[in-house]
Amino acid sequence: NEEIRTLLMGIRDGAHRTAEIVSNLKNFARIDEANVKFANLNEGLQSTLMLVKNSFPKDFILNKELDNIPDVECTPGKINQVFMNIITNGLQSISERQAVNPGPGILTIKSMEENGHVKISIKDNGIGIKDDVHEKIFEPFYTTKPVGQGTGLGMSIVKGIIDSHKGTIEVISNFGEGAEFIITLPVNYLA
Repeated sequence: NEEIRTLLMGIRDGAHRTAEIVSNLKNFARIDEANVKFANLNEGLQSTLMLVKNSFPKDFILNKELDNIPDVECTPGKINQVFMNIITNGLQSISERQAVNPGPGILTIKSMEENGHVKISIKDNGIGIKDDVHEKIFEPFYTTKPVGQGTGLGMSIVKGIIDSHKGTIEVISNFGEGAEFIITLPVNYLA
């Protein structure tokens, strides 16, 4: 009887975890929300972080400074795709830096409202971006990854999505000191 109870508890816990993963995937992809609508970007960031949690480096600190921001008129699934690309690149950059220079990896994510716009900052303490690469990161098919590990489309897609929402993306980086991506989106981009 005790073994059966233990098995049933394990099945119940697994079902709850599976339901949480499915819910986060649905929130991330916003499959049922292909059209433009008002969405909370903090929720999109949280869903994205839940999905990439397993790729966090071992020695890792996540700082979230999410202000109370207004909902933004956008295509939520596409904006979540932007978050996924930037966060994943940041985590990879942290892992690369840790391979050469051990120490805690730090990812800081901030959201704030400013003059009818919402700003999202995603900052890592990874290897950073070399000056000659900085100008090319949004070019289609440009990648710094080895053959077979990257298509060079991720950041190009990010730029296209931000442009289509009448927003901006700024990159601040010094090689060896990490990178910060600042996304600025108007609250009403169709207005």
